[in-house]
Amino acid sequence: MTRAVAHIRKLWGHLWLLPALPLVYAVVVWTVGDLRPEHVVFAVVCLALGYASPATKRFLVDVSPYVAVGIAYDLVRYARRALLTPDRVIGCELRSLELSLFAVAPDTTPQDWFMAHHAPFFDLLFSVPYAIFAYVALLYAGYLYFVDRPRMRHYLWAFAIANGISFVTWLALPAAPPWYVREHGCFIDMSVQPSPAALTRVDALLGIDYFAVFYSRAASVFGALPSMHCAYPLLGLLTARQSATWRTWPLHVGYTVLMFVASVYLDHHWVIDGLLGWAIALAAVWIAGVLLRRRSVPASLGATNNGGPEAASQPVA
Repeated sequence: MTRAVAHIRKLWGHLWLLPALPLVYAVVVWTVGDLRPEHVVFAVVCLALGYASPATKRFLVDVSPYVAVGIAYDLVRYARRALLTPDRVIGCELRSLELSLFAVAPDTTPQDWFMAHHAPFFDLLFSVPYAIFAYVALLYAGYLYFVDRPRMRHYLWAFAIANGISFVTWLALPAAPPWYVREHGCFIDMSVQPSPAALTRVDALLGIDYFAVFYSRAASVFGALPSMHCAYPLLGLLTARQSATWRTWPLHVGYTVLMFVASVYLDHHWVIDGLLGWAIALAAVWIAGVLLRRRSVPASLGATNNGGPEAASQPVA
């Protein structure tokens, strides 16, 4: 036990409790009866990474924006319970704006058209980005950790900033998604549960309940605006703009476009939601870039003073 404590102290110093914060959060949600398996897995992974070795500690520090977003997203559900009221939710007003800007026929939104013109092939195709988006961010960050750590930091800090903006927007401008307006009209019922919308067709087609279970855990129904589904791929594209090659550019662009179309086809988002998600991604990438550049300047000066120009060229830990 003494050796373990000494090892942890050596790794973290007086900040030795930081990797245990997800565990503390899991205990708190357990006390209120909301503990879920992902809370436990999240806590165990953070503990293992934080205390195993200097290398795993560095990885946890680099992915800390992702960890913060995971906890903050879960906390948003409690804020919504306290702050959201039916009179504050934007419902049919958003559909009216969609019709005025993007109608494909009289009184027909793009979502309406897709609901009348869908096919199993397209159901499966557009389910792919929705099935993987929650995992792509972390897997992509893990890949960048080994090949381009500065880009990883830019990507993850932009990811955290974009999510922070979206959380505030969800609370300030709660908005009903297309599937809700289609099923419930203009009446806002706070008791309605999250739905996979058109992804129920994919569950039925494949004989699974993946999307039904996944969306049953969503923080709220009224978080359509902005679409973070659409923002996430663009974050990867924008932070890769100086590094992507002819092999990887099609992946970034294809994922971004496929997700945007999928969000509309599957009745999850208005086109307006996706465009605002893209705008937030642009702003987040710019803000993260500015913050990281400011952080690197004093670190580079210190490295130059202590270790010469060669030290200054090393990435900031």
